[in-house]
Parts: sequence; structure tokens; C-alpha cells
Amino acid sequence: MIRIFFTLLIVLAGFTCGFSKDLPIAPGSYHIDFSKYSFIDSTLNVIQFPKGNASFEPFFKKLDTLVFENRGQVKILHIGGSHLQADVISGRIREHLIKEYPGASAGRGFVFPYSAAKTNTPSTYGSAYKGIWNRNRNIQKEITRPLGLLGIAVSTSDPRAEISILLDKYNSEPMWGETRLRLFGYSDNNDVVPVLRVDTTDIYGVQDTASQSYVFTCPRPIDTIQIQFRWMDSLQQAAIAKFITDSLYQDSIARASADTTQKDSAIASSASAQPAANVPANVALIAPDAPSDSMFQGDCDLLDTACMAKAETVAASMSNSEGLRKCSDAIQAAATANEDSSNAVNVHCIPDAEIIPDSVKKNARPNFTLTGILTETDNPGITYTGVGINGARVHDYFEEVCPLLERQMEFYKPDLVIFAIGINDANVEHFNDKLFIEEYGKLLARIKRVSPNAAVIFETNNDMYRKVKKKRYVQHPNGDVARKAFFTLAEKYKAGVWDKFSLMGGLGSMSKWEKADLAKSDKVHFKLAGYNLLGDLFYKALINAYQEHIANLPAQEP
Repeated sequence: MIRIFFTLLIVLAGFTCGFSKDLPIAPGSYHIDFSKYSFIDSTLNVIQFPKGNASFEPFFKKLDTLVFENRGQVKILHIGGSHLQADVISGRIREHLIKEYPGASAGRGFVFPYSAAKTNTPSTYGSAYKGIWNRNRNIQKEITRPLGLLGIAVSTSDPRAEISILLDKYNSEPMWGETRLRLFGYSDNNDVVPVLRVDTTDIYGVQDTASQSYVFTCPRPIDTIQIQFRWMDSLQQAAIAKFITDSLYQDSIARASADTTQKDSAIASSASAQPAANVPANVALIAPDAPSDSMFQGDCDLLDTACMAKAETVAASMSNSEGLRKCSDAIQAAATANEDSSNAVNVHCIPDAEIIPDSVKKNARPNFTLTGILTETDNPGITYTGVGINGARVHDYFEEVCPLLERQMEFYKPDLVIFAIGINDANVEHFNDKLFIEEYGKLLARIKRVSPNAAVIFETNNDMYRKVKKKRYVQHPNGDVARKAFFTLAEKYKAGVWDKFSLMGGLGSMSKWEKADLAKSDKVHFKLAGYNLLGDLFYKALINAYQEHIANLPAQEP
């Protein structure tokens, strides 16, 4: 407690002095050299309260209890789009909170195996997977699974399925030691259960059917989460896993044979026009650059015949729709059409003995859907969760899309919500600011139903450009329109505003950030240095707001 308290005072003193170059900086704190970025208006790096900060008192008081008494937990939720899925800005803020206040971590919060969804994992942890997974995201036109707080889900019917999350993968020193996990997910017919592997021990969770989750108590603090998925019918799981392994071997042979046939055909067709080429005598069964999980063919499960039938090429997805015929059927079809039946067998069919049994087809197998993992400890401290999906807009978190949001948030009731959704809403030719405000009101109402006392900060959009021709961009005026909408929201809901748009230099400033090597050439996203700088700036603004609260506390008796 004393260490946290005095670290806080030292850091706040640094902020009060404006980080003068002559000021000795305490260990763990940082210095922002604004002289390098003259286009940034540092005087605007504050949390503005158009209607006062009374709504922040519950949040500040919880921080007081943590800082001065070393009791309680403070939960922060930062929600947005691609800026947040990357978790660089939010990761930077989280890093400051953990490193500036040693011992103040109460857990990593929500995490997800984004690699299983074939999308980028946040930059602050690693994820890996085995088996075939199908994804649903809140930005899709057609969503087949109910989504929760994270706006994403992965489903599998693969007996080899497994996911891993490495919380400390990119940390030079371990930061995380989670003692409890709540895995949000469900089996369609209650015939699959998730199992946590710690060292060589299998840990089965306690199922909470009301919240569609499983609670795991870790035997020791962990920073690596390994989850396997066990079928109730273990014999069926083992049998199908073996069938898949055998099928992969047969598939590799078929691919090699098809490649050889195609090469021979090409050589024969060009023999009259040019000298014969040398053909290697040996053909590799698996290409050197093939994915380690060769069961994944494009977006198809090898045993999902419906998906496989949609694929366009043999290399991408085993074969075309005709390639799923039995050889006996292919020979008969070739004979009817007076074609060469041997060619039909070699290219367009699979042996009768290798036809997929109905019992192991995808729609006959148990299925499990994962919508998120909440990592926790019982320690007093701060938990900071970032939520973001590339391309997400405000309405992508509505009840019609994410019906499980409130149910999952019951286990993570935020004390502070930072809204950073808006860049995709405004990056259009005709931006409806009134609809934008209305939609934000609906989303805020969902969160307030779960956490009515949560403080709210609206983060204005960054400046952006609109692409009109190849390599030609023009200033996008919607940035300023959206900025005004955020201030209207702050007034209406008595919230705070971090005016990123004005702070970074206003309309047209994104080109200056690009020239300073802080932004990408698309003039919408930032480079790592830019995201880190924004994280530093927001953290400083947040701590300054808390410092003002502390300065107004009544004096204590000596």
C-alpha cells in the first residue's frame, strides 16, 4: 500500500511540473518531448467535463480506496474498433497502470484466441490453436452464433481442437499470474466440455448454465492458458481424430499425384513446340510452405463437404464439387459422356473406400462455441480490458448482434468505460451525426443496465483522409463533425471527453503524423510509435483528472 501511495505521489508531482527536462523522473514514469511534435497541442491533453465531473465520483472513490487503503478492485473497459483490437493504445495505458503502481494488477481481464478466428491477435499477448475453427464477428452480415462482450466467437467440431493464450509472450518480465478463469462458451448438445491444462494436470471447470460459462480455479498463478475440448463420447472423439489423420495422409498423396498429372499433361501438350523439360522424379507429399495444420484448406474443414464443394481449386480446397464423387460414379459418368474414364479416376474422384462415413461428417459431430475468456485474481488492483473488432461500428454492439453482452458484463462490471468507437461510422461520404448520437445512446444504455455508476469518457476520432483515387487522398471533414457529436454525447450523459481530434492538430493533421513517422500511409491508422504516443497522452490526461480529485480531498488529521 505504502509503495503504491508514494509512487502515485511522485508520478503526480511529475505531471504537475509538466515533465520539465530538469525534473528527475521517478522509476517507471516517462517523459513526452513535445518539441519533436510541434503539431500536437499539448494544452488540450485533458479530460474535459462539459457538465462537470460529478459522475466520476464513484470511480475516483474506488481509486481512493485502492490507492490509500489497498482494498478493492477497479475495472476499466476500453471499447472500439481496429485501434482497440490491436490493443496498442489500450495496452500502453494498461502497461503504465501496472508498472507505475507495482502490485496493482487484479488480472488481465478478457482475452480471446483471435488466431483461431484467422484475425490479428492483440499486440500484448499471443494466441495459438489446433484444429479447424469457424468464426463469427459482429461486423458480418450473417452471424450464426450469439456473440457477447467481445463481439467475436469461434466454433469447432474438430476432435483435435485446442487453444492457447500466452499472456506474457511479449513481456521482458512476467506481469501476469491469473488464479481464476471464466470461459464463456457452450456446447450445442452438452456433449463437449472445455478442460484447462496446467503443467500435466487436467482441470475441469464448474459449469454455470445461466451465464453459459465454465469457472476454473488454477492450482497456482498462471500466465499461459491452454484449453482442450473433450467430447463426452471419448471413443467417438478418438475414432474421428484417427480418421482425420489418415485422411490427411491420403490427401497429401492425392495432391502429389494431381500435381504430377498436371505437370505431365503440360509437358505433353507443349512437346511439339519445344524440347521436353526435365521433371523431378520425386514429388514432395506436403509442400514446404504448407500450413502446419493441413486440415485447414482455405476456410473449409476437410470433412465439411458442403464447404468443400464451394471451393474453386484442388489446391485451395481438395477439389471442386465433382471431386467429392465416388470413383465408381465418376467412371460411369465418363462412360456415358464417351470420355476417358482413367482420367476421371485420376483427377475427379476419390476411392470408394475413402468416402467419408456419415458418422464423422461435420454436422454429425459435437460442436463447441467459445465467446471469450475472463482472467482474474482476488488481489486488490486494476483490471483493464480492451474490446475491439476491425471495422466495428456502434451498432455492431447492439443486442441484435451481441445478445450476450450484458450477461457477460455481469462478471466484469466496469467502473470506467472509455468509448473509442466512431472512426468506421464517420469514414463514409455522408455521415449522419444525429443517428450516430442516437446509436451511442442505445449502446450506453446497455452498459448502464449492468453498471449504472460507471464513469464514461468519449474519445473523439482521430483525423483521417478519404481515398479518392489510387494513392490520392483528400481531407475528410467528418472528423470535425464527429468531434462535435462526441461533445453532444458528453453533455447529454454527463460524461468526459478526451478530444484526440483537436489534440493531434485537427483537420489535416494526419498527414503531419504520417510525415513524423507516427501514422500509416492509409491516413487512418497509426504506426506503433503513434499508438504508443496516444496511449501515453491518454494516460497522462486520466491521471491529471484524478490528481485534481485528490487535490480537492479534505485535509487529513496528522
